[in-house]
Amino acid sequence: MWVKVMGVILFGVLGIALLTDWYVIDGVYDAVGRGIEHSIDAGIVRSGIVTDAQQGVVQLEPEALKAATKSEFIRYLGLSTNLENAIMKDSSFDLKLDYDDNGVPWVQVEFHTKVSFSFPDIEYPVTVNRKVAYESIYK
Repeated sequence: MWVKVMGVILFGVLGIALLTDWYVIDGVYDAVGRGIEHSIDAGIVRSGIVTDAQQGVVQLEPEALKAATKSEFIRYLGLSTNLENAIMKDSSFDLKLDYDDNGVPWVQVEFHTKVSFSFPDIEYPVTVNRKVAYESIYK
């Protein structure tokens, strides 16, 4: 009888730990997504160069955009310079500035990390992508 009780307790604890990990992974995914969107906006503001104020033309400086976006992302999530904290390890932050056929710039950020919470030896990979169009002409 006591073996069954111990088995139920063991599986219950394991289930709670896995449920907690799932909750943490979902929270990390949401927080990183909001952080990317916020940092893209901040990077656009910091790296915008007004080339023709009368016509409302603003261009983005690619290197300044990358640096500003990454630094704001680190600040927003409270990460170290290696993009790590207590639960996120082996992270990478990639920003691309592309133009479509109409000449509209698209800022795309891809963030990869490994999340570990309840079980230190088990890491769950998390990838978050955000792609934002930037209209550079305002009239």
